[in-house]
Amino acid sequence: MTKNVSNILHDDVLKSKAQGAFLGAAMGDALGWPQEGRSRQSDRRSARHLDLPAQGFRDWVRRAGGKFFLHDELIRAGEYSDDTQLAICTARSLLHGTRWWDFLTRQELPLWSLYERGGGGATKLAANSWLAGHEPWLQPQQENVKRYFAAGGNGVAMRILPHCLFGLRKPDFGAVARDIVANGVSTHGHPRALVGALAYGFAVWLALKHTDTLAYGAIIEGLLAECDSWSSLPDVAETCRTWKPAADKATAAEYAESWQSAVGEMRELLDHCGDGMRRGALSLDQEVLERLGCFDRRVSGAGTVAAAASVFLASRYAADPFHGIMEAAFAYGADTDTIASMTGALVGAVGGIERLGGYTRLVQDASYVSGLAEKLVEHEAMELTVPVQPVRRITKSDLEAIVKALLVAGTGDSVPLPDGRTATVADRVELSVRSKTARGAFWKVLISDGQSMYVKKISRDDRKTAAVRESPSIGLPDSERELRPTAVVKIGVKLPVKDMARSVHFYSKVLGLVVTRESRNYVTLAGMLSLVSPDYQKTLASRAGFNPSKGKTILYIRLRSLDAADENLRRVGARILHDSASSGGQRSLICLDPDDNVVELHEDGANPRAESDAGRVATR
Repeated sequence: MTKNVSNILHDDVLKSKAQGAFLGAAMGDALGWPQEGRSRQSDRRSARHLDLPAQGFRDWVRRAGGKFFLHDELIRAGEYSDDTQLAICTARSLLHGTRWWDFLTRQELPLWSLYERGGGGATKLAANSWLAGHEPWLQPQQENVKRYFAAGGNGVAMRILPHCLFGLRKPDFGAVARDIVANGVSTHGHPRALVGALAYGFAVWLALKHTDTLAYGAIIEGLLAECDSWSSLPDVAETCRTWKPAADKATAAEYAESWQSAVGEMRELLDHCGDGMRRGALSLDQEVLERLGCFDRRVSGAGTVAAAASVFLASRYAADPFHGIMEAAFAYGADTDTIASMTGALVGAVGGIERLGGYTRLVQDASYVSGLAEKLVEHEAMELTVPVQPVRRITKSDLEAIVKALLVAGTGDSVPLPDGRTATVADRVELSVRSKTARGAFWKVLISDGQSMYVKKISRDDRKTAAVRESPSIGLPDSERELRPTAVVKIGVKLPVKDMARSVHFYSKVLGLVVTRESRNYVTLAGMLSLVSPDYQKTLASRAGFNPSKGKTILYIRLRSLDAADENLRRVGARILHDSASSGGQRSLICLDPDDNVVELHEDGANPRAESDAGRVATR
C-alpha cells in the first residue's frame, strides 16, 4: 500500500529522532568516559584544562587491570564504553522478537563479559552468573544474591533506550515499562535501579513521540504529571517467572515498600529539577546537579540520580543539545559517561540527529548504531526472527575457545562467534602489564554485522613466574628494577631480503601469509611481518650508523609515547643509534638490543606533551 506524503514525513521525523537518540547516547558516552572517576585516565590532570576538546573526541590512556594485572589501555577518539555496548546488546536482542529476553540473558550478556569496556560491578557479576547458567537472584552463593538485590545503580537506565524506540508506536507506556523492568532485573535487583530506568524511559518515550517543539521544562512536568504511567512495578512473571518470589524472599516481603520509597525519591529529585528550571538564568547547573547528589560518591551512581540529572540537563539545553551533552560529560566528580550518554539520548530524541552536528559521524560504529536505531522503529514492517527451538546458551568454554582462536590468529583472520556471527581480526597489540609475572594481548575485531569490539587477555606468564622464583631479585641493579611502564600500540618484525619478489612469493604463495600492505620498499604480511628491500636497509643504516651487509633483523615497535622507553634505555645503558623528531612532533628512536638486533621505536600520534601544552594555552 502506498504511503501518503504526511506519513512519509512523519516516518522521516521518527527515523531522525531515533538515530539522534541512539547516536546521541553513544556520543555522550564517548565524551564523558575519559572524565569519569572509574575510567582511571592516566593523564587526567591535562584533561581538566580542556573545557572543550579541540575536535570533540581525543585519544586517551586508561589504567586498567586492578592490583595484580595493572596495565595501560589506549582508548581511541570516539570509542564508547559499556553504556553503549549494553544498549547495543538490548537492541540486538529486541530484533529477535518475543524471545528477546532469552537472547539477552543467554547470549548477549554472557558474550559481553568477554569484550566489556568499563563495565560496572553489578552488571559484570550478573553477566558472569548468566554465563554459569544461573539466574542472578538464584545463584548458589548467597552473598552474591544479596549483592544483586542491593544493586541500585544506573546500569539499567543507561541501556533501556532501545525499548523506547521499539515501543515508540504503542499507544501507552505499559508494555514498554514491563520490558524495561524485565531487562533491568537481569542485572539489578534494587528498586532504585528499576524506578530510575522507568522514569528515564518514560522521559525518552515522551520526547520521541513529541513531534512539535517541546515547551521549556515540558519533560520534567510530564514526568511529574503522569507519575502513574511509570511508577508502578509491572508484572514480569511471564518473562522471568522466578524473580518476584525471590525478591519477596530476599526482602522479607518488603519489596513493595522499598519500591514506593524509591518512587518517592525519584519524585523528590524531579521536584529539584523543576525548581532549577523555574529559576531559569539564575540557576547554576553545578548547584542543581549537586543538589541531585551527582557529586556525592555514596549516591552518584544511583539509577534515580542519573535519570534526574539527564532529564534536567536535556530540559535545560533542549535548544543547545551539544552544550547539554558537554555539561554532562565534563561534570567532574559525577558519573560522567552515563549521565552524558543519557542526556545525549534525550536531546537527540527531542531534536533529531540533525541537531547534534557532525560529531555523531565520529563515534565508534556510527553506521552500525544508526542502522540499529532505524530497525528498532521500523520493526513492525520487518519479519522478526522467532526461533522454534530454545536459544543456545553461551558458556565459559565458548569464550575460552574464542580467546584460543585469537591467540593464533593474524590480522585478517576470521574467528567464529557462538551466536552465529563472525569476528575478523583488525589489529593485535601487546599490552604492557606492570606485573613481572603477567603478560597480555589486546585484539580489535570487526564483527560481521558491523560492530567493532575489543577483546583483552591477561594471564600469568609461567616462564616469568619461574624466573622470579629461581632468582628473586633477578640479579639486576636497582636502576633496572625501577623501569617505567610503556604503552605498546603495535609490534612487528622487519626482515631484510635480497630479492623482494622472490621473498614475497615464498611467504605469500608457498607459506600462505596474506599480504596486508605494500609499498616500494617493503611488503607487510599478516599484519606483523614486513619484508624490507636493500634500499630500505641502506637508508636505515645511514641514519643509524651500522653495516647493512650483516643483514640484521629489525624489530618495529610503536608506543603511545617514547618518554618512558627513552628513559628506560638510558637507565640500562642500551646503545641508542639515532634519535629524531618529525615535523609533526612525532619522535623515533633506533637502538640495539642485547644481541645487537636493530629496534625501531616510533611514537604513535601527536606528541602527548604538545597536546597537553596546547590544552593549557587554550583555556587561559
